[in-house]
Amino acid sequence: MAKKRGRSAKSAKSSSSKPSSKRQLQRLEVIIRKKILGEAPVEHHFVVADGKKLKNIIELADALETMSEEIFRHHANEFKNDFAAWVKDVFYDHSLAEDISRAKNRLETQIAILRRLVKELRRLVKELM
Repeated sequence: MAKKRGRSAKSAKSSSSKPSSKRQLQRLEVIIRKKILGEAPVEHHFVVADGKKLKNIIELADALETMSEEIFRHHANEFKNDFAAWVKDVFYDHSLAEDISRAKNRLETQIAILRRLVKELRRLVKELM
């Protein structure tokens, strides 16, 4: 009888030290929701010149898809880049903010954001596997 208990305990220990794939997926989902989809506090939502409010970086990427060039230039021009400032000041992502500030147009800005999101997802998946 003691043998069975020993094996059971050993089996339980080895299975608990290795997270299941379901647990890994749940952890990945939590990390994605917090880090990648993290929302700015209401008082730090980005208000686009057309009145639309953005809560997170993915919403910014989506908004850039349909944003007029006039609205884009209102926020990003030779004197300022409100998008880069928002990412830096609210989300503390200085590297992405630099990439955004180097972008020359709406499409390049969107690509910079999407590249970062894909890179972050790859890193998270690698870390979990």
